[in-house]
Amino acid sequence: MFSPKNMLLTSSALAVAASVAFSGQAMAQDVPADIQEAVTVDEIVVTGSRIKRPQFQGTNPVASVTSEALVGAGVTNVTDFLTDSPALVGSTTLQDNSNGANRGSVGLNLLDLRNLGTQRTLVLVNGRRHVASQAGSTSVDINSIPVALIERVDVMTGGASAIYGADGVSGVVNFVLKKDFEGLDARAQYGASEHGGGENAFVSILAGKNFLDGRVNFTLGLEHSQTQALESEQRSFSRVGEAESVVVNPNYGEPGEYRRIFAKNVRYIDTSAGGSVFTRWGDTTSGVTFNGDGTPFQDGIYTSGASMIGGDGTPVARFNTNLMPELERSAINATFNVELAPNHYAFGEAKYVNTQTQFFGQPSWDYGLFIPIDNAFMPESIRNDALAAGGFANAGSGDDYMGGVLMARDNFDFGRVMRDIERETFRGVFGVRGDINPHLSYEASLNYGKTIENNVERNNRINERYFAAIDAVRDANGNIVCRSDLDPTAVPVGDLFGGLFDGNTWGTTFTPGANSGCVPMNVFGEGSPSKEALAWIMSENASKDVVEQFVFNAFVSGDFGSFLELPGGPISYSAGVEYRKEKARAYVGQDQLIASQLGYNVTFLGQGSNMAGEFDVKEAFGEISLPLLADKPFIKELTLDGAYRWSDYSSAGKTESYKVGLMWAIDDNLFLRGTGARSVRAPSISDLFLPLTQTYATLSDPCDLNNFQNGDNPAVREANCRAMLGLGANDENTFVNTNSSSVEGVVGGNSSLEPEEADTFTAGFVFTPTFLRGFSLALDYYDIKLSNAIQFFSAQNITNKCYDLPQPNQFCDLIGRNPNTNLLESFEQFGVNVAEYRTSGWDLSIDYLLDPARFGYEKDIGTFRFSLSGNKLDKLQFIEDPADPLTVEEDVGTARVPEYQAQFDVNWKWQDVSVTYGYNWFDETRRYEGVQDDYIDPRYFNHDARSTHDLQVRYQLRDSVSVYGGVNNLTDEQPSRGTIDYPVSPLGRYFYMGVNLSL
Repeated sequence: MFSPKNMLLTSSALAVAASVAFSGQAMAQDVPADIQEAVTVDEIVVTGSRIKRPQFQGTNPVASVTSEALVGAGVTNVTDFLTDSPALVGSTTLQDNSNGANRGSVGLNLLDLRNLGTQRTLVLVNGRRHVASQAGSTSVDINSIPVALIERVDVMTGGASAIYGADGVSGVVNFVLKKDFEGLDARAQYGASEHGGGENAFVSILAGKNFLDGRVNFTLGLEHSQTQALESEQRSFSRVGEAESVVVNPNYGEPGEYRRIFAKNVRYIDTSAGGSVFTRWGDTTSGVTFNGDGTPFQDGIYTSGASMIGGDGTPVARFNTNLMPELERSAINATFNVELAPNHYAFGEAKYVNTQTQFFGQPSWDYGLFIPIDNAFMPESIRNDALAAGGFANAGSGDDYMGGVLMARDNFDFGRVMRDIERETFRGVFGVRGDINPHLSYEASLNYGKTIENNVERNNRINERYFAAIDAVRDANGNIVCRSDLDPTAVPVGDLFGGLFDGNTWGTTFTPGANSGCVPMNVFGEGSPSKEALAWIMSENASKDVVEQFVFNAFVSGDFGSFLELPGGPISYSAGVEYRKEKARAYVGQDQLIASQLGYNVTFLGQGSNMAGEFDVKEAFGEISLPLLADKPFIKELTLDGAYRWSDYSSAGKTESYKVGLMWAIDDNLFLRGTGARSVRAPSISDLFLPLTQTYATLSDPCDLNNFQNGDNPAVREANCRAMLGLGANDENTFVNTNSSSVEGVVGGNSSLEPEEADTFTAGFVFTPTFLRGFSLALDYYDIKLSNAIQFFSAQNITNKCYDLPQPNQFCDLIGRNPNTNLLESFEQFGVNVAEYRTSGWDLSIDYLLDPARFGYEKDIGTFRFSLSGNKLDKLQFIEDPADPLTVEEDVGTARVPEYQAQFDVNWKWQDVSVTYGYNWFDETRRYEGVQDDYIDPRYFNHDARSTHDLQVRYQLRDSVSVYGGVNNLTDEQPSRGTIDYPVSPLGRYFYMGVNLSL
């Protein structure tokens, strides 16, 4: 995404404004012209404090993105823009949630500060909390924040809980909206990828008016954005037949061959779209004998597990979901400010945001579908083979006799599971603020927000009806009918391996017998089911989530004037109280509720339970700023800050958070700053109250012979796997997990969870040389140690950690294996208070505004702005047991956690023309860890570095109208081989054009 940080008021640029506190003359000389106006105000409130200050700078490093930067980048999705920022590189964008594992999150844009999780990033609007976007969560969908109203976005690392309360253990992202806007600002933009898909149309109108000599302001904003889906077939790297997968090399052992290779046309060995039929245990790799249409099943080249290259199985790439879901967003926002009396004001915000998205997931599937031998649709070749000697329908086959055949089928011809999601966000703020006297101010506000999410799950298979429909026979007249129409007690077997049906509940979704409505279905061959049969077995399932938030906040701030002052000036303070109540309710569909009551999956969607939870918190907080010294040699200003918050949660008890910070301005050129803070995050509603809910995951078995010597701790994994398999140290491991179906699990909350605690330390300096006007440099170090962290591990992580960590450990209790086959058959996902997360690193910001006229160049060639923002990540660790070094998992350099990041931007402004170039880069990240040297071609041990170029040209047609056009990813960089969206977006080269009208 284009990110011209030339318009970015980074922490370094803001430090230029700090000189206003030291010398008004210096401010005029050293502050770039485009921010001089912003710093001429008497006092402001900066993110990270409620104390009004005569300068922008605080003890915490704060990077700010201006509205000009957003407009100059052609931004219609703020998260895409912010994700280019090093601190937010791990955030969740539209494309990240376009997969089956996160179908409930499709369409959400969530910020993740310092890669510690979206739930630990506190998102504020005008310094106030915003209602969450998912039931039980605290994460805010950035789609619910209008682009046109944004004045700036402040990003602050660490030390937030003492100021704003829980959840900001990694920091705060504060969206500051335009205030007292007057005039009209309209914008329209359209963008499209060179390769098709992902087209975006955007329009916004912002109108504001002052009344009664400026004592009343009313602002109204309207915004609409529509992004088209990007389908997997629109890109070669995800298209069936062209997509590449990493598989075990069947030629390994020959000279020059690696253990893994990239291969196209990778398929499953045992399942297909038209049905893979087992008439007996055949000679193919999986034992499949026929395709559903009656032709012999052809094996491909076996690789490992459940995959092969070529053959008749379902292509793995066919299961790819949309690379980017469709998203339509409409918003209406209104703000007002009213001067009730001199220096006393009433203010308010109201908004409604509607987002709609559609998700196409995977189809239903069957792994062991039993079909009796008298099935009316069964091809004769299949029937004859099953009845022959050794066949499953031959009575003389001994233990293999079952009176029919088995089928493994991927039901693409039923239609993919599709989810329509509508989210509505309502939010209102009302408050009063004012100055009682020059030394005392107040503010009180009420904040209410509500999110309603409606989901409709389409193409949801009713399992009982499905099994009845495929049990098709001929009646006395030769007509094909459902067996249950002739015999209501003829309970179908269903899927032997899927556990999708309980015969004891027969008749739950229809009444077997004549006139039941059952429509016989043919599943032999892709495209064979009739529309009528599909209509009878498929359903829609509606669910609804509701999230509510209420906040009352009141505080006073000011200074003691001459009554109580230190050598550096009067002592400043802020003190207040806050009450917050959070509610969440999640209502699953009726089919899921019935399934939960019966204990089996009535529909393919599975089982589910309603969730309801709430908590409230009462808080008291305070801040103090102690100006220790000022205007001394080598001490232009020396200020000590402190903050404290006491909280009492109905769900988690009492917590305390605090912060201490120091600011030291040596002179007009050099400014030092540092903070130490304790932050907390109380368990969310879903952390605590999420009922047991069925889920599925496709798992890679760490003990498979192709995996058991890999992992974070290969030696530990191998020892644990050998113990599980009953193997000695020198015994050969022949275990292969051939299961291609998903594993069923449950996810649920944990009422015993405790609050998290984070200790944060930041230190840095800002250099703004008076001899080089327009230049600023900031370097900051941060260190965050998160203890007692609440974590819901993915099913794959749980499985890996069971074997990668010394046993016994808490993760092995959460997975189950079949005692006979050793195959993974279950998992549990519960929130746990794990030991620690640790992260540390360095942020660098350099900004320089070059005006050649300052150096005596008389010819007008415009001005140039250079901006560099970078990050060096030293540490990002998960530590399960601090006493055991083998439990340290280091993530620096893994996918989406680069060690080095940089952004460089140049802006040239000349008369009516503005040209902006942006470069975004991060270094290579590891694709594999703990593998052998010959695991894969060394070129692919790492993912490619990200290296993208963006360009925009803007022309001012007249005072009120400008047109612009740009291209993102100018060189059309593509995802790493074998991936679909990393390290760059699957969009590819992207063009956009737009027009601005300002009156």
